[in-house]
Amino acid sequence: MDVGNIGKEKREEAKAAQKQEEKQSFFQSLFSNLFKSSNPEAEKKRKLKAIAKSFSKTKYHSFYKASTIEVLPPFAKLFYDIYKFVAPAQAIFKANQNPNLYKAQVINFSLSEKQVGLLEHFDQQKIMEMARTIPIQQLSTKLEEEFSIFSAEFDNERMNRTENLYKAFSALQDFCCFDYYMLLKKFTNSIQEYNFNTLPNFEKINGEYITDDLKDFCAIAYAITDENLFWNDLFAFFKATQSTETITLGNWKKIIAKMKNIQQSGAFDLMIRHISGNTDYVTQIPSHYTSLIEPYMDKIQEEIRTTISKIGNQQKENKANQICEQIFGSTDFQTLHFYTTGINETFIKKELGTYIYTEPLNYLKAFLLEYVKKDIREFFDVVVVRGQWDASLANPMSNAYQELLKISDEITAFDNDLSEDGGSGLKIKNLLPKTAHDPGAENIINRVISDSNEQAKSFLVTAAQDLITIGKTLKQLIEDYSKQKPEIVQNWRELERFIDHPMKEFSIGIYKKIYLFVQLMQQYLS
Repeated sequence: MDVGNIGKEKREEAKAAQKQEEKQSFFQSLFSNLFKSSNPEAEKKRKLKAIAKSFSKTKYHSFYKASTIEVLPPFAKLFYDIYKFVAPAQAIFKANQNPNLYKAQVINFSLSEKQVGLLEHFDQQKIMEMARTIPIQQLSTKLEEEFSIFSAEFDNERMNRTENLYKAFSALQDFCCFDYYMLLKKFTNSIQEYNFNTLPNFEKINGEYITDDLKDFCAIAYAITDENLFWNDLFAFFKATQSTETITLGNWKKIIAKMKNIQQSGAFDLMIRHISGNTDYVTQIPSHYTSLIEPYMDKIQEEIRTTISKIGNQQKENKANQICEQIFGSTDFQTLHFYTTGINETFIKKELGTYIYTEPLNYLKAFLLEYVKKDIREFFDVVVVRGQWDASLANPMSNAYQELLKISDEITAFDNDLSEDGGSGLKIKNLLPKTAHDPGAENIINRVISDSNEQAKSFLVTAAQDLITIGKTLKQLIEDYSKQKPEIVQNWRELERFIDHPMKEFSIGIYKKIYLFVQLMQQYLS
């Protein structure tokens, strides 16, 4: 027997068989693809069958019966054990619904000693106390410098560690606060919330009842398996900030190991795919975490600025009231009828702009009536009109005085225009009811309000400038009157006959009122 020929024949037979097998494999693949495209339901059934087979090979095969689509008691037992473990922490988290509480605790735990010391200076009460002894501008500068130092302490290392600590806290909180009780109640009605004295008798249920619950659980459970979370830091934080220990680090790591094992096995995703019929389903871990440090820093800075602004406004208001008392003897009077703070209440309710110069314009109108049209007019009629002095010096004062009289009339017309019968006021009255459903009406009213504020400011600025001009000239005249040989007005003694008051005292009184009123306007315009 020729052994060589036998070997050659066997090799040829093997090659022929391989070719036949490749040919059959090609046709089987082609047929499979054709079958798949023409009958998607059959392909889905094939996939579901493969999913069921894959699940049966996991260590969690006792959780689910694919043939009847039933979730079994061992599945409920796992969730019962988790619920029993997290229940104390869940109760505490539910009792403290304010997320800012834990954010503040995490940040305070992470602050350096220098930051802890500086943080006290940013307290509103502390700032108000400092404002009693430190000028507001100086205090503002001091706090800005201290905030810069506070901010610089958050270097990359401290910032990353703080952010990671809160991420770990959020992941643990989400895991603990999952509604295990409602999920388990679907397996038995006998279970009582936070009562673990007796193990309930769980029954099998249709998988469709818990599919959404299982999806939600996987999303939060797989989040705690992140290798980048520093659990040691988190439990050090708990030890430092919590009065009672609800979860130990050792037990928590056992939970993580269990969730990681389930995640790696793919068992729960396989259950979801099979129950829902979505053969491509994969759990997505949501990335809803937002920065902790940046909003915290913005909040502190905003609170500092708001407090400084509040103190500054209060100081201005107090100063304005003091000056107003000196000028008018009271702050409680009203010379305008329509450009007032009263109408602002209506505007605010409608979320519109507001009149912002009501107080100073009210004071200006009162000053024009009480002093410009009385004392200053009397002084003007005697000294400027009858006085013998250089026109180049007299003219600026004369022009300023005439402009103030004109402004007084213009303010009256401006105020009347905002009445219900005036052009602007009537427009506001007719459009106010339409603002709820007509943005155009809102825009028109806001434009009227804005234009009114601009006009009011123009009155204030112009009047203040005119009073400054009169005040400067008046100061020169007072000095000139006191000289043995006056240089500006040649006939002072003659002019005294036309005034019922002592000239010098009368002039000084007017100058003081002008000086005080200009100061008053600066409180509102600066």
